[in-house]
Amino acid sequence: MDCIQLNATDRQLLLYDIFMGSEQISYQDITSRLPVGRKMIQRDRKVLTDAGLICVRYARKQRAYVHAGQEPVFNEQAKGKYRMHLVKLRRIAALMTGLYMDTNSYYEDDGDDYYSCKTSYYEMFPDATERMRQRDFEQLNRIGYTIRYDNTDRRYKMWDGCRLREAFGVYLEHGKLMRCLDTKYDL
Repeated sequence: MDCIQLNATDRQLLLYDIFMGSEQISYQDITSRLPVGRKMIQRDRKVLTDAGLICVRYARKQRAYVHAGQEPVFNEQAKGKYRMHLVKLRRIAALMTGLYMDTNSYYEDDGDDYYSCKTSYYEMFPDATERMRQRDFEQLNRIGYTIRYDNTDRRYKMWDGCRLREAFGVYLEHGKLMRCLDTKYDL
């Protein structure tokens, strides 16, 4: 079983996955899936807020993060590499929720007219390069949104369904966040 060290983008996208799937998220809910400290969660929450992905606040009464009831807004004041990072987070998050493929089609019947997740990607991001798409698909694979090229069907296939994952397969090893690439944890 292959295990990888998670980077900041992986960690932030996994945190977004947690916020995206719940109305109310306690610190224990987060750390049960992502073994990180309170300060790291606060920093990553700020980055996700700046990226315009979430708008949450901590509610003492519920002892949890709750959605603030406002639309998330991208931080237009962000500059340089930080802005590029925020744009990347927005793009990957859009793929996590909006990427689509036709699951009822077969190569023998539809040939190249098949609506694949690759086609969906370019509809969502028409100015993207092939290299950007490859990196984005690789990023999705790193966090458990599996996209694979099937040589038999000659097309990309992606995870099936959208549901709350109880576990991400993330653990701490020598102070580093690691994740095993195992379909048990993937969608």
